[in-house]
Amino acid sequence: MAGTLPSPRVRKNPQNTQLNYEVPHRIHTVKAYPLKSENGSSIILYGHENGVRVIWRGGRPFKDVSQTSTASQKSNGAEGTIISLESDDDEPASKTFQDKPEFEEEEELDGTKPYPEILQTLDLHFGSDVLHLAVLPTPLLQADGSSSKSLQKFKQKVVFTAACADNTVRLVTLPLTPPSPASKSRPEFRSDFTKAFAGQGSWGETITTLFGQQKPSRAVSMTIDFPAPPDPSKLDSKSSKSEDAQFIIASYSAEAMGLLLLFRISTKSPSDSQPFQKVYLASPAKSIAFNPSLAVQRSSHLLVADTKGACRIYDYKKLAKVSEEGSEFPAAEQGTWLLSLFTGFHSSKNDAAPLAGVHNGYGRKSLVDAQWVAGGQAIIVLLQDGEWAIWDIEGVGPGASQGLLGRAGVKAGSMSEYNLTGYLDIGVKARHPAPAQNSGSKFAPMTPSTRKSVEPFGGRGSSGQLQGQISVSQISTSSSSTPLDESIVFRLDEAYMHIPSLAKYWAANSRRGGSKGSNNPFTSAAPGSRMTKVDGVDLQGERCSGIEQIANVDSSDLLILGEHRFTIVLTGKQPKVIKARVPAGRSALIERDGNVAGDLDVMEIDQALTRMENGQSKRGKIFQV
Repeated sequence: MAGTLPSPRVRKNPQNTQLNYEVPHRIHTVKAYPLKSENGSSIILYGHENGVRVIWRGGRPFKDVSQTSTASQKSNGAEGTIISLESDDDEPASKTFQDKPEFEEEEELDGTKPYPEILQTLDLHFGSDVLHLAVLPTPLLQADGSSSKSLQKFKQKVVFTAACADNTVRLVTLPLTPPSPASKSRPEFRSDFTKAFAGQGSWGETITTLFGQQKPSRAVSMTIDFPAPPDPSKLDSKSSKSEDAQFIIASYSAEAMGLLLLFRISTKSPSDSQPFQKVYLASPAKSIAFNPSLAVQRSSHLLVADTKGACRIYDYKKLAKVSEEGSEFPAAEQGTWLLSLFTGFHSSKNDAAPLAGVHNGYGRKSLVDAQWVAGGQAIIVLLQDGEWAIWDIEGVGPGASQGLLGRAGVKAGSMSEYNLTGYLDIGVKARHPAPAQNSGSKFAPMTPSTRKSVEPFGGRGSSGQLQGQISVSQISTSSSSTPLDESIVFRLDEAYMHIPSLAKYWAANSRRGGSKGSNNPFTSAAPGSRMTKVDGVDLQGERCSGIEQIANVDSSDLLILGEHRFTIVLTGKQPKVIKARVPAGRSALIERDGNVAGDLDVMEIDQALTRMENGQSKRGKIFQV
């Protein structure tokens, strides 16, 4: 059933404004949808212990239902008595609810709350934990042309993939427009709340279940395979018949050393499906991601980052027959591994080395995450020691004459040369971990406040390695002539670093430091071309479960996920609101812009009285009406 979110706890610092939302369930993953709804709302998806919650944030609010109904009654009663033309045969059809939400003409701006408010929420109940989410790449959803005609109907829907704890993967479609308040308060939901569960179509959703895994998925990615243009030389009816575009979904699970499954689902008539390709990996994977490019030669490429310090590119369309020795079954068709890129080696004994029981990839630096950048023409990686780097595959970087593919090739066993590299400022302890100390007691406290004392560097998992992530968001600009750019956010342990413009940062560092950039991320001074550290993130002692970026015009907001809460860091320009001056030495625990209208909470009243007693108060500035 749909739920609501309480008002956020607002925290401000000199760098940014943070909105902290608490939720009533355990959160596992989060994704921001690339498209906005009809009323201009941003859409956030997060997976929790029972399914997926969809959040519509900002945009034009719903029209007042009372005003709409009153206007309707006046127009119907203007000429006299209302005559019903419906017959008894139409009664069953009239019981079918059709949601037609109406919105105000423009977005309302509340001066006391200069941030987008939560407009609507919707819970899709699956009856299982949703561990991972995937959405279609932004360039595919924003594509225009003959090849994307079959995708037009999905531009009015939210399309995502959910990897669940019951060993299934679900493909879900949902209307892009938020459900109206009338839709959520339907009488049938009061008599039987299970009618609101996902899969019954109460919210206009469709769910396709994918089977084939024996263990829950640890990573999932999706794309679309557009049909090839018809061959004009063949004019028979069979060849002239157009094919439908298909969803391609990749799922990785920890079966054997690692099992990669690929599913193909028709966009016209989706149905439950089995995988069409099974690939057993030589080492466990950290992440998988389809190439976001619209180019036919790259759209079928899947990036697989493994734990041994290698990034491999798999092409599911370039088929090759593979058969096991002694097997009586015919050879199965699989894709082809096109390229392997290797990280560097630990340079000295002081470098962070994996703990006992963790495979170190023959001395190579372990990967934390890897993602496509530059429109799918380069790869960015994050390593365990805080180093990050870019491999320019197609030669799209500033001053690059050719990419990695234009050289003689990658020598086996050697490091693949980076085109840009740097280090994150995560602290000495995180980069050079000390050996774990034995505790005298077998019982360890597991409250949020004492968890870090039990497990040093609380971002680590059970393997003792640092947990992290790379978030890549395409920057939407107000000008169509502006070239493609991306915003990058790194998370490693409890450190968050933000590159507002990858193109500007790459250009600035290639001019200063050559092809390898600079190890100091804070030296470039051009606007948008320097890396900034996001400070003061407060998850109330909870571990970070993930990061995501909510795209705005020329900027993006950062969403940081905890275990039972999430924080939205506002990084773009916010509306200017007049507020009371507060001495630099005193900062409110909870700061609200309601001060402008003379509305103070208990904490702010106490602070105001303290300042008055100390002779530091200026009543005309604090209590403004």
